Amino acid sequence: MHETDDTRGDERATIPITGDELLETFPRYHDPNDVTRLELPGREAVTVPNGDVLRPELAAPLENDLYTHQADALEALARDENVCVATSTSSGKTRIYALQIARNVLEARARGEDATAYVLYPTKALSRDQERELNDFFDALGLEISVRVYDGDTERGQTRRRIREEADVIISNFAGVNTYLHDHDRWARFLSACELVVIDESHTYTGVHGMHVAWIVRRLKRVLTYYDADPRYVLTSATIGNPGAHSRALLDEPVTVVDEDGSPTGPRELVLWNPPPRAREGTGDGRDPSGEVDKTPDGDADDTVVERVPATVEAPKLLSHLTYHDAQTLLFTPSRKLAELSVKRASKHRRDRSRYYTNPERGAAIEPYHAGHSRRNRHGTEHQLKTGVLDGVASTNALELGINVGEMDATVQLGYPGQRQSFWQQIGRAGRGTNRALSVLVAEHRTLDQYIAANPAYLLETDVEDAVVDIDNDAVFAQHLLCAADELALEADDAGTFVERDRLERAVEMWRRAGRLIGSLETGVSYTGPPRPQGSISLYSTTGEEYEVRLADGVDDEHDPEMEPLAKERVLRDFHEGAVRLHQGQQYEVTAVEHGSPRPSVTLRPTDVDYYTRTRTDVTVLDAVSERSREIGDFTLHFGRGRVLVYHGTYDEVAIHGGKQKAQSIPTDNPPLSMDTQLCWLEVPQRVETALIEKYRDFSLPDLEDGLAETAHLGYAGGLHAAEHATIGVAPLELLVDKRDLGGLATLTIDSHLEHDTDGRDRDTDGTAGAAPQNIAAAEATVREIASGLEREPASGWFIYDGIDGGLGFSRAIYEEFEAVARRARELIAGCDCNSIGGCPACVMDDQCGNDNQPLHRDAAVDVLDQLLGNTEDGTLEAYRPDDEYGGERRPPLFYS
Repeated sequence: MHETDDTRGDERATIPITGDELLETFPRYHDPNDVTRLELPGREAVTVPNGDVLRPELAAPLENDLYTHQADALEALARDENVCVATSTSSGKTRIYALQIARNVLEARARGEDATAYVLYPTKALSRDQERELNDFFDALGLEISVRVYDGDTERGQTRRRIREEADVIISNFAGVNTYLHDHDRWARFLSACELVVIDESHTYTGVHGMHVAWIVRRLKRVLTYYDADPRYVLTSATIGNPGAHSRALLDEPVTVVDEDGSPTGPRELVLWNPPPRAREGTGDGRDPSGEVDKTPDGDADDTVVERVPATVEAPKLLSHLTYHDAQTLLFTPSRKLAELSVKRASKHRRDRSRYYTNPERGAAIEPYHAGHSRRNRHGTEHQLKTGVLDGVASTNALELGINVGEMDATVQLGYPGQRQSFWQQIGRAGRGTNRALSVLVAEHRTLDQYIAANPAYLLETDVEDAVVDIDNDAVFAQHLLCAADELALEADDAGTFVERDRLERAVEMWRRAGRLIGSLETGVSYTGPPRPQGSISLYSTTGEEYEVRLADGVDDEHDPEMEPLAKERVLRDFHEGAVRLHQGQQYEVTAVEHGSPRPSVTLRPTDVDYYTRTRTDVTVLDAVSERSREIGDFTLHFGRGRVLVYHGTYDEVAIHGGKQKAQSIPTDNPPLSMDTQLCWLEVPQRVETALIEKYRDFSLPDLEDGLAETAHLGYAGGLHAAEHATIGVAPLELLVDKRDLGGLATLTIDSHLEHDTDGRDRDTDGTAGAAPQNIAAAEATVREIASGLEREPASGWFIYDGIDGGLGFSRAIYEEFEAVARRARELIAGCDCNSIGGCPACVMDDQCGNDNQPLHRDAAVDVLDQLLGNTEDGTLEAYRPDDEYGGERRPPLFYS
């Protein structure tokens, strides 16, 4: 257990239980080496007199002076600047735009005019919460400013018309804005008076979602300009690494960043909790019902203990324990199902430890909270938290984004949430104001969590991840161009304001040929396709192609899973015919998939079987083209575009208990998924490759398929494969990326995956490669054919690609920050204590690996990364250079995804 200087003094009295007391009282011995306690000091408020910034009628009613960041933002807005406020949770960001709205309204009314504001939140729950907060705030100021929510839940007809025609402030979300822009003429009164647009929680708009939001903002700006409105923009964000660049990408306008936080915080105790070891299923006795090893300070677990209790089991116990000790606690879980299960497991922990928890009713009022509950139930839970009726809540990240639930004593996180900004947002829900707080992170046995557990200082580093928004995805742009033409005819003035001229002209010509647009930019380009193209926009996919989820004929509606439409990529991977999926605690079997119809669909039937399905995935890259490259020592790093072919060709049936395969390699009959996407790739220099092939030539995997178990290149290939896994796995430590949207391919022959003008393959008239090979065997044959025809010795290395058609900007961001990502990956692999050449889920294994995590070689990966980063002296590998290159063997075209 690591501990900072203990200077807490009498602050202990301000929280029901401290980190030390948690360890002392938790009803099972916990190895001190599995716990790290960090002491975070509080911070005093830094304020500015209200009268220095605000007019008297606004300054006088305020009980407290403005924090410095509030004053700085309001002064920038007074200078007619757009503002991004990137400060901590509960730092009073809402007050900034609330006061700016009040200023605008007072000034406009003095002129006999209206001033409206469009306030956009990421969730409906947050919208309702903030509607109450803003109305209460304006009432306290003595101002008649009408704030109304207008979204999919708003009653249609007169209610909506009244809001459009009367409200001073309309709260909505980007899915709504996307839809309402079609009928902008109905919004003429509101839009023509719009002086402020607020984008709350702007850091959440990254990846595909961020792309769509950026284009919706650009469409909104076109319409506002049409109504002679020129509003200022306020973006509120968690602390991220690039608030200015991210905000400019969303707005396409200059933005002033305010990130010096003047709000106060109380001291916080942060406990990093690695769950205890446990025996594998079916080994030994002497364990408690969770399977934990009965271990004492003087005793060791027996030799069969090789894994840890899952965080999904351990975190609910901590929730139960903290509430028993009178700490009102919020547990964050990654899914709705786990929020529900955590409440049941917290209760079970009480029952199983009844000798310790002698009063089972004490602190037992614990409820789940997530978006699957009705609005009434969610509001009830929020109110009970605020009023202290509830002792604890197990929630998804729905409570991460600013909903007012009062001041909590403690937070527990079931696993690291993926990024530091999300981590700080979540723990910031406890200890509001200057109150002391306790936060516990329960680590999962996976890459990011174990990196955090081993490197707790990472959480305290000042460099926070960058948020990634890339507007270069042509598939997304093309969809929004149709919407823009539907809303207002496209004209020459849109070149340079909406999008650069060349891109605009090319897209207009494409849609004109497809019969969706008509006219010219000089006279106006109008939309002529099916009504309301806005309805085809899916804010979480690039193609807009979604599959409706249906119940099989004859199944009672009470079993309806009420699932959102599924993107094609997910259908091919997880919802093929025969797949068994768990949703909201119910198993469903996929009985039919309709790919080719105008309304693609997936049909489900409830089932109850003792297995789940796991799809096998094979990947290759073809026709990659380098657009940028740079040298890292003797290594070469590229960024460009290429065709990624994904084959979800077979699946296994895996026993729920024990994990044994009941059936293997069942065909899915899925077509290949072909993506033209962004990727980066690293070429390893010949001298490094040659030495490492020799160094690890004795490595073999007897069970490996395809006759490659004994090849001399296998150990080195396993090192590339492990390095690929690790660099993808740690990318979220540097950037706001979701590793599920990244893929990789380690290969001994990078050149056979690149575009070749004279390779003899069929090409379409536009120069792109022809039809994709229909199975992985055909794809491998294509790669081998290209490799055999290469004139020079190909390079080896690995690709990292965006797993979305058109790309997300993630691999571009990794290209730019590759050294930082590689350093994290090297630390992760070398620092893991699994002592396995093939690694473990905490270092290089990945449950999405298309090759079942074979081959992987940790030592070879560390060697490659050391050479890349210049961590070794010249000549380190000289002893491994063979007299005969590769022992005379020709390099096989191996690649592992």
